[in-house]
Amino acid sequence: MTPPRQHPPVASVGPPSGLAQETEVPAAIMTRVQDYLGDLRGARARKTLLALANGVRLFRAWCEVHGHPWLPTTADALRGFIAHIGDQPFRRRTIAGKIIETGPVAAASLRQYLWAVGVLHRAAELPDPTKSGRVALAVDAFERAHRVRQKQAPALTRAISDTILAGIEASIAEAQSDDAPVSVYDLRDQALILTWRDTMARVSEVVALRWEDIQPNPLDQSGSIEIRRSKTDQRGEGHMRFLSARTMAALAAWRTAHERIISDASPKQQQAIAAAHREPDALPADSAVFIGVHRAGITPLSTTAAVQKLNERAVDAGVLRRFSGHSIRVGTAQDLIAGGQEIAAIAQAGGWKDVKMVLRYGERLLTDRSAVARAEAERSDLS
Repeated sequence: MTPPRQHPPVASVGPPSGLAQETEVPAAIMTRVQDYLGDLRGARARKTLLALANGVRLFRAWCEVHGHPWLPTTADALRGFIAHIGDQPFRRRTIAGKIIETGPVAAASLRQYLWAVGVLHRAAELPDPTKSGRVALAVDAFERAHRVRQKQAPALTRAISDTILAGIEASIAEAQSDDAPVSVYDLRDQALILTWRDTMARVSEVVALRWEDIQPNPLDQSGSIEIRRSKTDQRGEGHMRFLSARTMAALAAWRTAHERIISDASPKQQQAIAAAHREPDALPADSAVFIGVHRAGITPLSTTAAVQKLNERAVDAGVLRRFSGHSIRVGTAQDLIAGGQEIAAIAQAGGWKDVKMVLRYGERLLTDRSAVARAEAERSDLS
C-alpha cells in the first residue's frame, strides 16, 4: 500500500478516532432542513441535488466515526475532515457500514463537500462554519499540498469520431447492399455521435433532446436544435445549436426507425409512454430523440448508456481508449481551436459561460499561437 503523503500540518481536533454515537438533531432543525430541500428540488438540477446528498452523506459518516457533531458542526470538525482527507492514500473504505472516500481527492471535490455542508447549515438557518477563516486556511493548505488542476477528459477529436462513424456507416452500407434490414442501433448510434459532435453538448444535454426542437434549414439541408436546459442555464432560457446536413440526414433515417419502435411497442410499453406524458418534467420515449430498448421497456437513453455506446463503438472501430461524456465536447473544442476559430465563438457554440474552459481545453494548441511563439517564428523568418 502506498504510504500517506506528508502534508503541511493542520491541527487535528476533537475526540480520538472511533465510532461515536450519532448526535440527535433537534426536530425543529430537521424540519427547517426538509422544508428547504423541498424548495431546492424545484430550483436545482438533479445532478446538483445528488452532489449535495453525496457531500452531506460523506461528511456525516466521517463525523460519526470521529466523534464530531454533523449538524450543527464546527469549524474545528471541518478542519479535521480536511486534514483527514489530505493525509490518506486514495481508497474507499467501509466504516460502520458506510462507504467513506478517504482521498486524496481533487481540490474541486473537497470544495464541493464543503459547499454541501454549507448548504445544509443555511437550510437549517444555522451559522455556516465553512465560512470560518481557519477553514479557509485549511483548504489553502490542502491545495498547496495537492494538485489543484483538474484532470481533463480524454479528447475525442473529429479524426477519431470519423473513424468510429466509418465503422457504423460500413455496417449500414453492407446491410443495404444485401437488401437486409439495417440495424436500428447502427442508425441510432450514427445519429447520436454526429449530433453530439455538432452540438458540442454535454452528455446530459444530448440525452434530453426532443424531436420537436429540431428545426430544418431548407436552403442547405442543415438544421438546428434547441438545448432546453443546461448546466449553465438552469432557468431553461434555451440555446440553439447547429446541425450539419450530414447529421440531419442521419437523424431522419433514425427517426423512421424510432417511430417504428414506438409503433411496435407492447401495450404495457405504450401505457408507460402515455404515463410519462402526464408527468410535468418527464421525457416520454416517443418525444426523446435517443432511446433505448431493454427489459425495463422503451426509455430515453441514459447518460450512462450514451457513454457506454460511445465506448463500445470506439472499440469496434479499433480505438482502444476510454472516453467520458465530456470527450466529444473537449475534442471538438480542440479541433475548432486548431482550425483557427475564435475562442469566444467556440465558447458560444458550446454553451460555456466564459472562455476559461475553452482556453483550458486548448491550452497546448494555443501555446503555438502565443505571443512568444509568434515572435520566435518572426525572428526565424528574418534570419
